[in-house]
Amino acid sequence: MAIPAYKLDPNFSSQQDVAPCVVAETSMVPSVSSPVPGTEEHILSALSQESLTNVIMSGFIRDNGFVNPLNRGQFYTCRDERNKLEGVALIGHTVLFEACSERAIQTFAALARRSHSTHLLMGESNAVSRFWNYYAEEQDSPRLVCPIRFLRRSTPFTEDADLPGLRLATREDLEHVVQAQAAMAFEISGVDPLMKDPEGFRARYLRRIERNRVWVVIENGRLLFKTDIIADTPDAAYIEGVYVRPEERGKGLGHRCLIGLGRRIMKRGKAIYLFVENQNVRTKSFYLQLGFNVAGQYDLLYF
Repeated sequence: MAIPAYKLDPNFSSQQDVAPCVVAETSMVPSVSSPVPGTEEHILSALSQESLTNVIMSGFIRDNGFVNPLNRGQFYTCRDERNKLEGVALIGHTVLFEACSERAIQTFAALARRSHSTHLLMGESNAVSRFWNYYAEEQDSPRLVCPIRFLRRSTPFTEDADLPGLRLATREDLEHVVQAQAAMAFEISGVDPLMKDPEGFRARYLRRIERNRVWVVIENGRLLFKTDIIADTPDAAYIEGVYVRPEERGKGLGHRCLIGLGRRIMKRGKAIYLFVENQNVRTKSFYLQLGFNVAGQYDLLYF
């Protein structure tokens, strides 16, 4: 694997588990740095293009700023010799990036290679393939590759199918939702977060509840439905972790809950983003019937 040369911004300080970067002698290479407070609007503008990864990164920046343990990684920018922005990336537990040049992808791949906490690479299929070519050693292969469809709905829901029991989750609902989410994560990735990092997983989920990002239907002490708003920006809301209790599936519960939540979200004129695994034909059909459109082919690479 060829690691690209890049120079280190003099104000850059290595944080978390990312090792110091090599400093190149020539100025005709991209520079990498951590974005600083006061540049949020500039970075958010660079992430304004409609994509699943952009709305997730934008949501993290709006919620947590550039430096926060809740991001579970570090933000980087890549600039050319004229200081023009060529890319933005979040590198840590999950790798997300937006790059307008090949050398920005190379640079971010080199940084990710130096991180020891990377668990997941997520992005548009072509971009992920290019990133992996720069990232991987000859013998490397992902532990799991999960092709997904990025789905989007930008037209308001007009159906009157709300469910009276749909509400925001509270602290008392924490164990219900973490158990459901952990089961879903294990089904997709083969990793149970309640076994790997139980305290951190519960703390992150509690934070999500406290930010009014988790919606549930609970009856007689049983969780029937839940979903999470992972990112909430002026343009889009990204939802994830849609769960319907197995014995309640096929009865229209998920349909009514998502319409009800969709109407709430889209009162503010936002699009709704989500993804579904390619192989999950039934779920993909469900969302298409709800008025979502395929907006892109993405890949999840688990390390």
